[in-house]
Amino acid sequence: MFSFYLKKYSMYVFIAAESVALSLCKRHGAMFNRFRQFFVVRIVRSVGARVNLTGTIDADTDILIVNHQSMFDIFSLEEAVGLDTRFIGRTGIMDKWPVSRIVDRVGHITVDQKDSRAIIKLLKDVKICKGKKVIIFPEGTRSQSGKIEPFEAGAKLLVEKLKLKAQPVVIKNILDIYNESDKTATSGTIEIEALPAVTITDNWYEDIQQQMNKTFSK
Repeated sequence: MFSFYLKKYSMYVFIAAESVALSLCKRHGAMFNRFRQFFVVRIVRSVGARVNLTGTIDADTDILIVNHQSMFDIFSLEEAVGLDTRFIGRTGIMDKWPVSRIVDRVGHITVDQKDSRAIIKLLKDVKICKGKKVIIFPEGTRSQSGKIEPFEAGAKLLVEKLKLKAQPVVIKNILDIYNESDKTATSGTIEIEALPAVTITDNWYEDIQQQMNKTFSK
C-alpha cells in the first residue's frame, strides 16, 4: 500500500510539472515537444513501468480504437505511439487541473455527454486533427472489471461519417502494474499490441471487438 501511494504521488508530481512546463512554452514548438517527451517517459517510469509495443501502427492510420482501464493508459500510449496523438475523453478528469492544462495545451479532445450538440462538436474536433493519430476508447469509460466492456457507438460513428482509417490497439496488462482501484503498483512492462487496420464491412465494429477480446485474453 505504501509503495502504491509513493508511486501515485510521484506520478502526479510529474503530471503537475508537465502542466507548468507546457504552459511556459510555445505550443508544439521544439521545447514544448521536448518537455512532452521527457515528462511522458518520467510519468511512466514513476510507477515502475516500461512499455512494449507489438505490431505496427500504420503511418496513415487516422484513429486508434483502444481498450481503457486507467488514466495511465494515456501516458503509456503516448510513449508507445508517439507525441503526434490526440485523445478523446469525457469531461470530468480531463478538465481538472493538472491534467486539464495538458489537455488544453496539447489539444486533446473532450466530450461533454450532457451537451446535446456534443457529437457535432466531436466530429468537427476530429476533422481538425487530420494528420494526427486520434485515440478513442470505445467502451466510453474505464473498465472496472479488468475486461473489455461492450463498445458504445461513438467510435463507429466517427469512422464511418469521416471515412477514417481505423486500427484497433489492445492494452493487455496495465492493471497488473498500476491499479488505482485496488491501490496496487508493481514494476513491469505494459504490453500494447497493434492489430491490423480495419476493413469497413457491415459488421466491422462487432468484429474488432471480438478480435480485441481475443488478443486481450491471450
